[in-house]
Amino acid sequence: MRKYLYIFFILFVCSTLSKAQDQVKIDSLTRVFNDTQSDSLKLEILFYLVNEYNYDNVDTAIHLASQARNLAIQLQDSLYLAFADEMLAGYHTVQSNYKEALKYDLEALRLYKQMDYGAGVTLALNSIGEDYYDLDLFSDAYDYYQQSLKKAQEINNKLYVAIATYNIGRVLKSMGQLEKAREYIENSMKLSSVIDDHEGLAYSGHDIGEILIMEGQYEKALTELQKALELSIKLETTVLIPQIQNKIAVAYENLGEFEKSLDYHNRALERYQELNNKSGIAETQLGLGVARMKMGEYDKAGELLNTSLTLSKSMNNNELIIKAYEEMSNLYEKKGEYQLSLKYYKMFKAMEDSVFSEKQKEQFAQIQIKYETANKDMEIALLNQKEEQQKVQLKNEEFFRNILVVILAFTAVLLITLYRSSVRRKKINDLLVIHQKEMEEQSRELAGLLEMKDKFFSIVSHDVRSPIHALVGILDMLDEGNLNQEELRQLTKSLKVRLDNTRKLLDNLLDWALVQMNEITIQEEPLELKELVEENLNFFREINDKDIQFIDNVEKDTSVLADRNMLDLIIRNLVANSIKFTRDGGFVEISAEDKDNDTLIVSIKDNGIGMSEEQRSQLFNTTVLYTTKGTANEKGTGLGLKLCKEFVERMGGKIWVESKEGEGSTFKFTIKKEPIF
Repeated sequence: MRKYLYIFFILFVCSTLSKAQDQVKIDSLTRVFNDTQSDSLKLEILFYLVNEYNYDNVDTAIHLASQARNLAIQLQDSLYLAFADEMLAGYHTVQSNYKEALKYDLEALRLYKQMDYGAGVTLALNSIGEDYYDLDLFSDAYDYYQQSLKKAQEINNKLYVAIATYNIGRVLKSMGQLEKAREYIENSMKLSSVIDDHEGLAYSGHDIGEILIMEGQYEKALTELQKALELSIKLETTVLIPQIQNKIAVAYENLGEFEKSLDYHNRALERYQELNNKSGIAETQLGLGVARMKMGEYDKAGELLNTSLTLSKSMNNNELIIKAYEEMSNLYEKKGEYQLSLKYYKMFKAMEDSVFSEKQKEQFAQIQIKYETANKDMEIALLNQKEEQQKVQLKNEEFFRNILVVILAFTAVLLITLYRSSVRRKKINDLLVIHQKEMEEQSRELAGLLEMKDKFFSIVSHDVRSPIHALVGILDMLDEGNLNQEELRQLTKSLKVRLDNTRKLLDNLLDWALVQMNEITIQEEPLELKELVEENLNFFREINDKDIQFIDNVEKDTSVLADRNMLDLIIRNLVANSIKFTRDGGFVEISAEDKDNDTLIVSIKDNGIGMSEEQRSQLFNTTVLYTTKGTANEKGTGLGLKLCKEFVERMGGKIWVESKEGEGSTFKFTIKKEPIF
């Protein structure tokens, strides 16, 4: 009890000192820390010292918080350990180390749940939402904010309800749902007013101002942001002040008041430099560069944008790198240096596509982690169940031994009972082994499906977006008068091929989606096979640029009974596949022959590069997306052949391929003849 009185006395004395005596306060606490032999007292002093350094010296604060964490582990003090984890997460966030912050916040959440500490759980859930928000994983952030709100309502803590409500609005704003975002943030402001949460009012005012900027209401935005800034300065909300200053600078920039814009950007830059917040520094320099560019000061703008880009690359901050590339492209366009402008525009688009794919992978990785966690929990539960069974078994055996000692007459009966019990346990253990194998198999299947979906979305996101970006780029150059007729003709030819590939991809994607939802029904009707084949070959003759000869050997009056759309897709995809793997000057031949009285075999033959045995085995595999580049470097998704297999089998047929490397391939499928009555 004495040591606590001592520390409270020290803290009371230090708290009465003026701001000018902060160093004296720190020195006094440091002496007490060095003199005392009590680890508990040292732990409390460390927390106080961390608070003293706080954001004024983040590196020192991290060092002291790490010491406190190690000491809490040594003392097995879960509460102080959770506090230390939260502090470390907060300081790593200031330094833009968001993944490191997430690691500490997740550990804090685990500890609070273990202690059943409701307030701690609420704040930890909110902090994890912040980490996902900073990592641009808005769906995960929204999920954790909602969990935090629910927990805050359970423990009836109005402050935590206000914080969670505000954060839900903030993530909705980032997802572009401005009306819904404003509703949440305004509700948070009302609650903050009732409970005198002035810091919450400052944060909410900042976000309302940002929404107004996004809506183009710059004067109203300035009013809200100035009020939020005054309140933040009064409260000494160190992290928020430069964010508001940058938003005010953007509002003035859009109103054409560039000197004021530069002034507020520079104020924000000074704050971020004091905090050693590299992301904030890079973002502010980017804002200064944009303002200078709009003022026509292109050289200064270029220096600022380059500095921002260099710093962003050193941090691997992809979002800022993308913005910097885009503004560099705009700068060189204004300077009339179109080659450099196009170079940075391509870098901007390539980086944007890469980040989009990475986010998709990150989200699938999160799903995988959640699945693995659930799987481990299930394994632990099974082990616990087995341990309980063993305990029961030991008690039974001990009981039986006592009975044997007391009543020898029941020996035979007890032996029979034990034997039956052993058989029963063996059956249970066998069932558990079988169940475990089933779970392992399901785990492998799920991993394969996740990998397939990951690859599929990566291909689709790139192949769908790429021609659209190319079209936008051509239209921009046309608008600026930078293309002559010959260049336009060449670009149009290239774009036509890419858009046609995209159209085929979208057709296949739509059909695939309908198949997955079981929305496709077969509508069989009598069809003239030669007519359908000729329509498809005429289409490919028009768009083919590989000088391939198309041969139709299907006889007239060859009637089949099939769904027209399905059969059309099958022929179109198989011919497109043959073209893809056939060199210039080759041929693609379609023929049909009787299999029996009721069935035809349709063949699509080419003299292309052929396939190996391993490639043939992968073509119709439903759990992977297998694709290779064609003879002209054409790309694909591997979806077309899977749709062909699906539709052929739905119409009661079979599909297979015959091929040799270097000698071409022949795809064959069976289809019903039109019945003759």
